[in-house]
Amino acid sequence: MIIVAGAKNFKEAEWLFANGAAEVYCALADLPNHRRSSLSVGSEAELLRITALARRKGKKALLLVNEACDPAKYPLLARRVKRLAERGIGGAVVREPSILELLAGAEIKADLILSSLALAFNPAALEYFMRFGIKRVILPFQLPPAQAAGLIRNRFGLETEMFYYASHFCQNVDPLCRFCDSSGDYKPCKIALGNFRMPSPGMDAMADLLYDGHKAGVKYLKIPRTLDFEGMKKFLADAKELNGLLEGGISRARFRARHRKVYASGRV
Repeated sequence: MIIVAGAKNFKEAEWLFANGAAEVYCALADLPNHRRSSLSVGSEAELLRITALARRKGKKALLLVNEACDPAKYPLLARRVKRLAERGIGGAVVREPSILELLAGAEIKADLILSSLALAFNPAALEYFMRFGIKRVILPFQLPPAQAAGLIRNRFGLETEMFYYASHFCQNVDPLCRFCDSSGDYKPCKIALGNFRMPSPGMDAMADLLYDGHKAGVKYLKIPRTLDFEGMKKFLADAKELNGLLEGGISRARFRARHRKVYASGRV
């Protein structure tokens, strides 16, 4: 699988490209994206430096536009994304159908990628989003490869992307989760028993998600943005190792065993 990783600045993008990432994705705080502003690139100028670096290396920089915004801002949004695409952004990751329609109508010279937050859970949903000219779909967290077969082996020829679960797993349906706020603090559970976390899948279940996704034909492996870039370095190294094992045809049992060691050592 091709590794895609989140970057918050030029230095991170430079390191990621040098250490195995084929694509980096970035956000700008003043464009609609789903995470806190501290995970965004500091300025448009810095984003363009990342874009230029990607092009020099024959790689890609992607822009996140994966949140809703006031429709009154749509004309400005379309102009900015179009300008960034003309300067070399390789793709825009979009959640909202109305923004997909906007960017498609503006003839953006970059691939439109359907965000996992759009919650396309079946081929019928995929067919709906195809009208906007999307080139790739990022599978929702909660959709195991066995249930995503109709998306992965779709009749439209769309590429698919999945998350590197060892680095992050949102137990709740991510775009609808209200158990934490934008600062990352957990809100009180309504039953007044303190902070609440839904149970995570076990390590073997997470290993199976990667194993089955690779076997099913998922093309891209996504490592989410993180405030702890030292942790990101560990995740990327581990993802490269696990991906190499998958490419080499490792058995499920051996992959589970190696994944347990990687997962246990990678909690940062």
